[in-house]
Amino acid sequence: MQGIPPAPMNYVTIPARPDAGAKARRVIAAWLGDHPRLDDALLAVTELVNNAVIHGGLRDGEQITLTIASEAHGIRLTVQHIGAPFRFDQLPKPSRDPEASRGLAIVDQIADRWGVDSDGSEVTAWFEVGSLKANLNGG
Repeated sequence: MQGIPPAPMNYVTIPARPDAGAKARRVIAAWLGDHPRLDDALLAVTELVNNAVIHGGLRDGEQITLTIASEAHGIRLTVQHIGAPFRFDQLPKPSRDPEASRGLAIVDQIADRWGVDSDGSEVTAWFEVGSLKANLNGG
């Protein structure tokens, strides 16, 4: 797949700080180059990284690990950090409140597949995008 670096440069750690989303975008842009789904990947990784920083309960100095892998139908990006178990049944409902979180709803719209896994001590959010652009209009 074009733009994916050879191993071992398929992961990076970044500090869990307010600028983590911007740092993640720079890394993903460098990894993916001119990939046709670059914009989708940048938006999705920003949402997942910001979600980890804002809602993940991370302390100053803790790290977020970004990983990229080539899959049969595209690329898979993961955002991993320490944290408590994640439960989909406790997701807030999207609202018009400007303070409300919409990150996972955005990822759901643009990723081909995505999910969140947790083992009780780590949370791994991931998404996959192929080579075709996401159709946000549903048709």
